[in-house]
Amino acid sequence: MSAFAAPELEAAYFGAYDAVLAQWPVPVETADLAGRYGTTRVTSAGPSAAQPLVLLHGYSGTSGMWYPVVGALAEEHRVRAVDIMGEPGRSRHTGAALTSMDDLVDWLEETFDLLGLPAADLCGQSLGGHLALRFTLAHPERVRRLVLLDPPLVFAGLSPEFEELGRNRDPHPTFEDARAMLAPGTAPGSGPAHLQAYLDLLAHGAAHFPASPIVYPHLPDGLTRLPVSTLVALAGASEVHDSEAAAEAARRAGAHTVILPGAGHSLLADIEPVRSLVLEHLRQTDSPAAAQSSDE
Repeated sequence: MSAFAAPELEAAYFGAYDAVLAQWPVPVETADLAGRYGTTRVTSAGPSAAQPLVLLHGYSGTSGMWYPVVGALAEEHRVRAVDIMGEPGRSRHTGAALTSMDDLVDWLEETFDLLGLPAADLCGQSLGGHLALRFTLAHPERVRRLVLLDPPLVFAGLSPEFEELGRNRDPHPTFEDARAMLAPGTAPGSGPAHLQAYLDLLAHGAAHFPASPIVYPHLPDGLTRLPVSTLVALAGASEVHDSEAAAEAARRAGAHTVILPGAGHSLLADIEPVRSLVLEHLRQTDSPAAAQSSDE
């Protein structure tokens, strides 16, 4: 059964999905993995024998969102970009209920199993970063290195402005309203073509894909030490939280932490610094434990 209210809305959404995925600059393979929660879409690239790297997208971003960095990542890793279950994308939630972050952690563990990954590098942006950290805390033995890109509700609470935006958000916006909210002051068709395709995808998801019922609470205050070598890259102009406060908390937990001046939450507008930071972190040849202690 389709999650969309009408066939034309489904066609518009997946047309936008395919347009973003088409911007991946490397050959891709796709697979639908059947598990307890439904069918999980995984998009893969890079040498099959290379170190595995699992990518978790931001809210509504889908696997396609990694197009600005996947070319470089796939040169050295077997990239596994996953459409998060319950989110807009090609994963289909047809099985067990998803009612909490614990359920999503369980789903991700099963996905690792279905991919045959005893352990992997793990990178998440925004919502994907929040999930990546929760998974790492629950299963540190399965994460070699961790990368968190402007993760919300991890090291700092939401900004008052962002909370207000959430309270006033129309749960059923039109495509046009969702598109305007994502890029205030810009019209579809203006700005870089690659970013326009991505914003169109987000807007179609917000307007037409049923919202996930999962609540993403703040992690417990007891987070005092990260269990694996972790890079936290924060947007200096993040709309979501106070980046300075988040950076201070991340450093206290042992993360190598960088604030990218002027960058917005999605980090897509100026991706080169992000690409370089992620590659440098994943290329470290010392043990993850040693790398973690070296940042103290």
